[in-house]
Amino acid sequence: MAPRDARTVSRVLRAGELHQKERFGPETANRGAVLLECEWDGGVFESGMMLGGLFRAGTFEGGVFWGGVWLSGTWAGGTWEHGFGPDGSYRPRTVHP
Repeated sequence: MAPRDARTVSRVLRAGELHQKERFGPETANRGAVLLECEWDGGVFESGMMLGGLFRAGTFEGGVFWGGVWLSGTWAGGTWEHGFGPDGSYRPRTVHP
């Protein structure tokens, strides 16, 4: 998918950045940052890594989801290493939402 229109994205997370225990809303695009135990509440995840944390809304287009909880949103691509689905069940590698 093409990156979001610049007018709808007011915060861009870039490669080389590390964010811990932060919350990101629908105005955010991740383009390479590592999110450690963060909350994703919208926006587009284009690349980077989400390690732990909660994915509540938005689109996961690329990057790696590792050991987090997927509550809702759209899985459009990327690598699912492992995590928990919206029903609370464990989903092993490659069994993405």
